[in-house]
Amino acid sequence: MKEYKGKKIETREIENITLDNSPNIFHDGKYIGFCNLDGLPHGLGELTSKVSKEKCNGEWENGVFVRGTYSNPPYCRYEGSFKFDDVIGSGDWELHGKGIELHYRTDENYKNNNVIGHVKGIFEGGNLLEGEILNPSLIEYSQHKGIKKIIYQKANINRVFDKDFGAEINICFGEIFYEDGAHYKGELEFDLPYGIGTMTLADGNKKTCHWVHGNIQEK
Repeated sequence: MKEYKGKKIETREIENITLDNSPNIFHDGKYIGFCNLDGLPHGLGELTSKVSKEKCNGEWENGVFVRGTYSNPPYCRYEGSFKFDDVIGSGDWELHGKGIELHYRTDENYKNNNVIGHVKGIFEGGNLLEGEILNPSLIEYSQHKGIKKIIYQKANINRVFDKDFGAEINICFGEIFYEDGAHYKGELEFDLPYGIGTMTLADGNKKTCHWVHGNIQEK
């Protein structure tokens, strides 16, 4: 009998399986793969939802999906390490560690693997700490059109009180590449310059100053 992570495993095909640490959409799903002797997915296996096209394929540990691919056609596919979050009630698997989100939005794009944008790098609870976002407005990561790519190089380098929001916000260090050829490098808050940074326009002109919500802060 084979072993995985110190436990004996055997192949099984289980109909109507419900796991504690899985989203509701996968309850009463179908599992094919290795299980430990307690009947929990352990090792390589695939869980498929019976009420949607969603499925996850990869490594399991004692009934917990930890690493692999989570597919949600035709919208997106997630690859990497995962963590289950039950905060919202129905639960969800979130990228946690190194991973990538591939976005498609249509059946044709998904079928042809025509990615319209991605989020890749190091995640914590589904949030990108370091890495890049390609075409953020197309994949609904930003309401600001005209941004081609955002790169986060250092996460949460500072927290500042924002009087417009009446709360503290996290400031990161990174770069923003715009579709018109402009480029910003410096402190930012998600998808906008916020703090000290340099904006280089397409014609080469540069402006280094203090920014707030993407605008130059007036003295």
